[in-house]
Amino acid sequence: MNHKTQKLAIRLLKRDVRPEDTVRDGLDIRAWESIPDARIALGTIGGNAAQWTRFLELSDDEKARLKNRLPYAVVFVPALRRWFAVTFGFAHVKLDSTKFEEGFGLRVVLNSVDPEQLRSTDLRTPDENTISRRSQASRGSRQEAFSIDTERDIVQGLAGLPKDPKFASRVAGADALVMHKKMDLRSLPDTCASAYRMSRRSDYKRSFAWIDHVRHVRSKELIPKLETKLAQQLNRALKNGNPGDLALARPAIYDPMNMELIQYRGFRGTGHYADLEIRDYLAAMQRAGLTTYDPLHLRNHKIHEVDDSGRDVGDNWRILDSLVFETRHKGKLYTLSAGRWYEIDKTLASSVKAFFTRIRPFSMPSAHSSETEVAYNNRLKETRTDLLCLDRKLVKPSDATSPIEICDFLTKNRELIHVKDRTSSSRLSHLFNQGTVSGRVLIADPDSRDEVRRKIGEVEKETGLRGFARLVPSATRPFDPRKFTVVYAVLGTRPTARLPFFSLVALRQAVTDLRARGYQCAFAWVYKQ
Repeated sequence: MNHKTQKLAIRLLKRDVRPEDTVRDGLDIRAWESIPDARIALGTIGGNAAQWTRFLELSDDEKARLKNRLPYAVVFVPALRRWFAVTFGFAHVKLDSTKFEEGFGLRVVLNSVDPEQLRSTDLRTPDENTISRRSQASRGSRQEAFSIDTERDIVQGLAGLPKDPKFASRVAGADALVMHKKMDLRSLPDTCASAYRMSRRSDYKRSFAWIDHVRHVRSKELIPKLETKLAQQLNRALKNGNPGDLALARPAIYDPMNMELIQYRGFRGTGHYADLEIRDYLAAMQRAGLTTYDPLHLRNHKIHEVDDSGRDVGDNWRILDSLVFETRHKGKLYTLSAGRWYEIDKTLASSVKAFFTRIRPFSMPSAHSSETEVAYNNRLKETRTDLLCLDRKLVKPSDATSPIEICDFLTKNRELIHVKDRTSSSRLSHLFNQGTVSGRVLIADPDSRDEVRRKIGEVEKETGLRGFARLVPSATRPFDPRKFTVVYAVLGTRPTARLPFFSLVALRQAVTDLRARGYQCAFAWVYKQ
């Protein structure tokens, strides 16, 4: 029989979910004789003129000519004691996505795809500034072509050519599986069964084992349990004033030059603060008479950027989107970042933390409890003669679109110290990136070194300090990174160092990159007493 290639979109119903539980109101399901025990729902979407017809000021007759009704169908197929929904047209908009297995299509693709014939990846890099991106190749390629960060990226979707062309000619998957296959209608149950068996395999571990490093948690059953743990920790902190490992972080990259103040709202909170601090949030609730923390507060409490009169001048977001928290549940590690929960592989978590403990410690003066990064740098600038402050002394590399800071402080021992406040992981990501960019520029851009020397000379003239400019070789002299140490100094409210998981990953990547270039690296925890 000469079968034609058919495009199928297949979803797997959760266990104990019936087909009639998955459809939205108004969609009727009926028995379908074409496949034994199968069911089908048919309909059309649309029937109205597009909104742009109003802009064109078309007449009713003209609009009537442009009306379009889009047909759709969803077939519910039983196979291997499970139900599958196979959709055609726009039928997916008529389905309740919470009733289907998450990542079913992705698991099928990971196990079936040829790792050297990938065509497209949908990736998310979780952080306080979460980045989502789609990369596509004009021909089948290995995963290295898609610049996947195997310790941080979450694969949301994948497309490519299968190893076995009999399984399908093309596959793509996220929650749903999209496959192109030569087949006829009668083989649909077998095709669903084959896809299900493929989803249960572990072939992916040969080429995609890293996929299990970080998993986005989307379970409607698990998330409330994790949020309850978070609320319990906040409840304890509210009562004893000790935030423990809780922290607040901006959910997006911020502009440090705007310097908006922070106000906590949703519970008759008063006052405003210089920056995000978990202690300030707790104190604001205590002053408002709040004695018990409820999980509902995670969404009802808001953070607003305000001026010194308390008027909104910037963004606002839920407190849940700023909380940074890690917890264990049934032996697994979960971390909250930018309002999303992630499950972290035990081996990865252990190796990242072990790497952190092996970074050489560096001593920096303690910070005052209320000091921001800027205030801390300014105080050291005025009181320490062994540190030359280059904070906000920007240098424009020849191959960059924007100027950079070489460091916040330079020492006579050629230590390049970069300082940031731990209260935001987005700041920490910026900190670690700042160190690697600075290290690269000093090596690769000799003209920038002359600019750095000029900036140092200006500061020496302002402060009366001497002997720092000679530490950085001029453009005509060789630069030896082995003589320099890049120091990451982080301000935190705990007596001992502790960073969020994704910040630890970013730090490991930065240190590894700098060491490969020849630099020494060190880490300083600055306790805000």
